[in-house]
Amino acid sequence: SYIEQNYVDSVNGKKIEETAIKSILQTLDPHSVYISAEEFNEVNDQLVGNFEGIGIEFRIQKDTLFVIHTINGGPSEKAGLRDGDRIVKVEGKNIAGVNITSREAMKLLKGKRNTKVNISVFRKGVPELINFVITRDIIPSYSVDFSYMLNDSVGYIKLSKFSETTYKEMHKSIETLKNKGMTRLMLDLRGNSGGYLQAAVNLSNEFLDKGKLIVYT
Repeated sequence: SYIEQNYVDSVNGKKIEETAIKSILQTLDPHSVYISAEEFNEVNDQLVGNFEGIGIEFRIQKDTLFVIHTINGGPSEKAGLRDGDRIVKVEGKNIAGVNITSREAMKLLKGKRNTKVNISVFRKGVPELINFVITRDIIPSYSVDFSYMLNDSVGYIKLSKFSETTYKEMHKSIETLKNKGMTRLMLDLRGNSGGYLQAAVNLSNEFLDKGKLIVYT
């Protein structure tokens, strides 16, 4: 209030407020962060089990959007997009070489189910850009990346995050592997990005004896 009343120039109170909150939280532990209302859905989509979009995993490399993976059965795979393609235009607007961020790219590609997005792709070995019209759809977001038997008795599960569906996914994978003869399990948590505390507690409970403390706050 003092700044707004007495500062020499006009100020954006909301921006100052958010900057202050972020600065305060930076002095705490590395896991406490401020998520604005605008960012909330973007962060939450990864944990609720599904979201609406074109169904790709991507990264920005050398100022270009690279498709790392097209999700099986998703709109992009159905349209013919391939892993390794580079998306250079969205709705006719160039997005390569303009310092686009991952968040900006997500805003362009995600959208309501049944809406369409026009993209142009550079594909290695193809001289001209390839144009696609992709109809957005509900994209399932899985937390179990891989689940298979390493040998006759040892099962392997790779878990990428703790989401709303993690417990059900893990239970299903474990039952499937047990039916294949699993007596020991290798649970791979490398690169796990975290997520819902309760999902992690529920899963931990499956591996610990009754009455064992898992976590407290």
